[in-house]
Amino acid sequence: MKVLNLGSAEIEKALISPASVFDIPSEVVESKALAKLLKIEILKRWELDARALLRATEENMGGGETSQIDAVNNALSELDPNGEAFADFAKAPTKL
Repeated sequence: MKVLNLGSAEIEKALISPASVFDIPSEVVESKALAKLLKIEILKRWELDARALLRATEENMGGGETSQIDAVNNALSELDPNGEAFADFAKAPTKL
Protein backbone atom coordinates (compact mmCIF):
# COMPACT_ATOMS: atom_id res chain seq x y z
CA MET A 1 0.00 0.00 0.00
CA LYS A 2 1.30 3.43 -0.90
CA VAL A 3 -0.26 5.07 2.16
CA LEU A 4 0.28 3.55 5.59
CA ASN A 5 -2.53 5.29 7.48
CA LEU A 6 -5.92 5.92 5.93
CA GLY A 7 -7.33 9.14 7.29
CA SER A 8 -10.11 11.20 5.72
CA ALA A 9 -7.71 12.93 3.32
CA GLU A 10 -6.35 9.62 2.07
CA ILE A 11 -9.85 8.19 1.69
CA GLU A 12 -10.89 11.22 -0.37
CA LYS A 13 -7.77 10.74 -2.49
CA ALA A 14 -8.65 7.04 -2.95
CA LEU A 15 -12.14 8.00 -4.14
CA ILE A 16 -10.60 10.23 -6.80
CA SER A 17 -7.67 8.02 -7.79
CA PRO A 18 -7.61 4.61 -6.10
CA ALA A 19 -4.25 3.67 -7.63
CA SER A 20 -2.66 6.69 -5.95
CA VAL A 21 -3.39 5.18 -2.52
CA PHE A 22 -3.43 1.42 -3.16
CA ASP A 23 -0.95 -0.66 -5.15
CA ILE A 24 -3.41 -3.42 -6.02
CA PRO A 25 -7.20 -3.80 -5.68
CA SER A 26 -6.96 -6.57 -3.09
CA GLU A 27 -5.46 -4.02 -0.67
CA VAL A 28 -8.81 -2.22 -0.73
CA VAL A 29 -10.59 -5.45 0.23
CA GLU A 30 -8.11 -6.13 3.06
CA SER A 31 -8.23 -2.61 4.51
CA LYS A 32 -9.51 -2.49 8.09
CA ALA A 33 -10.04 1.28 7.88
CA LEU A 34 -12.79 1.14 5.24
CA ALA A 35 -16.42 0.07 5.50
CA LYS A 36 -17.65 -2.47 2.96
CA LEU A 37 -19.68 0.03 0.91
CA LEU A 38 -16.74 2.44 0.78
CA LYS A 39 -14.48 -0.39 -0.41
CA ILE A 40 -16.97 -1.18 -3.18
CA GLU A 41 -17.22 2.47 -4.19
CA ILE A 42 -13.42 2.80 -4.40
CA LEU A 43 -13.22 -0.39 -6.46
CA LYS A 44 -16.02 0.78 -8.77
CA ARG A 45 -14.08 3.97 -9.42
CA TRP A 46 -10.95 1.92 -10.02
CA GLU A 47 -12.97 -0.15 -12.49
CA LEU A 48 -13.91 3.00 -14.42
CA ASP A 49 -10.24 4.02 -14.53
CA ALA A 50 -9.23 0.54 -15.73
CA ARG A 51 -11.88 0.57 -18.46
CA ALA A 52 -10.76 4.03 -19.59
CA LEU A 53 -7.18 2.74 -19.80
CA LEU A 54 -8.35 -0.22 -21.90
CA ARG A 55 -10.19 2.13 -24.27
CA ALA A 56 -7.14 4.37 -24.57
CA THR A 57 -4.94 1.39 -25.34
CA GLU A 58 -7.40 0.18 -27.99
CA GLU A 59 -7.21 3.63 -29.58
CA ASN A 60 -3.38 3.60 -29.48
CA MET A 61 -3.32 6.30 -26.81
CA GLY A 62 -2.06 4.16 -23.92
CA GLY A 63 0.81 5.32 -21.78
CA GLY A 64 2.37 1.91 -21.28
CA GLU A 65 0.69 1.05 -17.99
CA THR A 66 -1.39 -2.09 -17.75
CA SER A 67 -5.04 -2.19 -16.82
CA GLN A 68 -5.94 -3.93 -13.58
CA ILE A 69 -9.48 -4.70 -14.69
CA ASP A 70 -9.26 -8.41 -13.81
CA ALA A 71 -7.88 -7.71 -10.33
CA VAL A 72 -10.55 -5.05 -9.75
CA ASN A 73 -13.33 -7.40 -10.88
CA ASN A 74 -11.99 -10.17 -8.62
CA ALA A 75 -11.91 -7.79 -5.65
CA LEU A 76 -15.46 -6.60 -6.39
CA SER A 77 -16.67 -10.19 -6.67
CA GLU A 78 -15.18 -10.95 -3.28
CA LEU A 79 -16.98 -8.03 -1.61
CA ASP A 80 -20.20 -8.08 -3.62
CA PRO A 81 -20.65 -11.50 -5.27
CA ASN A 82 -24.10 -10.67 -6.67
CA GLY A 83 -23.20 -7.17 -7.84
CA GLU A 84 -26.07 -5.65 -5.88
CA ALA A 85 -24.27 -2.73 -4.25
CA PHE A 86 -24.14 0.38 -6.41
CA ALA A 87 -26.18 -1.30 -9.17
CA ASP A 88 -26.88 2.12 -10.71
CA PHE A 89 -23.17 2.88 -10.85
CA ALA A 90 -22.85 0.86 -14.06
CA LYS A 91 -25.41 3.07 -15.75
CA ALA A 92 -23.02 6.02 -15.75
CA PRO A 93 -21.65 6.81 -19.20
CA THR A 94 -18.11 5.61 -19.68
CA LYS A 95 -17.51 7.02 -23.14
CA LEU A 96 -18.77 10.24 -24.66
